[in-house]
Amino acid sequence: MTITPPRLDPALDPEAGGADIDARWRADFEVHRGQHADVTTAGMWTLAPAVRDGLRSSLPTFQLGETGTGRHLLAMARREGNADYVEAMRLFVIEEQEHSRLLAMACEAVDAPLLATHWTDRVFQWARRLLGLRAEVLMLLVAELIAVCYYATLAAGVGDQVLGRIFARIHADELRHLDFHAGTLPRHLARWSTPTWWCARVVWTMTVIGSAVVVAWDHRQVLRACGSGPTRFLIGVLRLLRFHEGRFFDRSTRVTIEP
Repeated sequence: MTITPPRLDPALDPEAGGADIDARWRADFEVHRGQHADVTTAGMWTLAPAVRDGLRSSLPTFQLGETGTGRHLLAMARREGNADYVEAMRLFVIEEQEHSRLLAMACEAVDAPLLATHWTDRVFQWARRLLGLRAEVLMLLVAELIAVCYYATLAAGVGDQVLGRIFARIHADELRHLDFHAGTLPRHLARWSTPTWWCARVVWTMTVIGSAVVVAWDHRQVLRACGSGPTRFLIGVLRLLRFHEGRFFDRSTRVTIEP
């Protein structure tokens, strides 16, 4: 699996100047809202047994991770962001919920029961609420980076056009989400002191690597069935991490944010 860094839309590049980045991302999410409404799993082919078994053991965990109301995240956003940022974040949550719906359809198509809880989801939920908005978004980005590589693997190797298109749609959305947070998060991180900022960067980077190792091993069955494997998956996450880490922790965007 090869992960190619996305080409940014100049209109949404935080270095491009022009209109406020929050307002532009709000507009982007509004344009994309409802784009998956007509997606179904009709016309699926018969999957290879290894792929079907791998999806059954793997998809429910990722489906559970995409659920949630975003109530805590939005409450923190209202405390620290402007109206456009809050609305963009609300639409981001809605898009994640749409991914949950799509994955639930995929789970049903392969006879995989949905999960009500999972230890990895509980850990992420706990960690996301430690330090308010910034910590919550950073933990979201751990999951987003891993999800980009996961859905890219499934889209390329599932062996079915219907499911492949569903995974490709989610993958494209997740790439946009990385760009959204790269454009809006750095100025919020700028409110931390320099030592805290550096500590957060190191801890976050190690968390991405550790989480990727866990996911690569736990989901090795479906990764191998789709033509990848734990090692290739981990390499893909590390490449993506190298590209995005400097964007999320961009010290040139150190501006004051009004409470």
